[in-house]
Amino acid sequence: MKSIEHNLPVSIHQVLAWVKQCTPQEKEALLSELMHGTTALSLASEPSLAKDWSGTEEDEAWKDL
Repeated sequence: MKSIEHNLPVSIHQVLAWVKQCTPQEKEALLSELMHGTTALSLASEPSLAKDWSGTEEDEAWKDL
């Protein structure tokens, strides 16, 4: 698995260990919250992704589509 740098105070392994300890009801609530947050996350990441999408190289790659 590729290592990704982040500024979180915990590792992904700690998060996964915590999720494994959750009850089925807690896991369901967490999944529901994550699914509802996906739209907000997508909107929040758009400016960051736009940096890569706004170049002439990207325009050239998509010109025939």
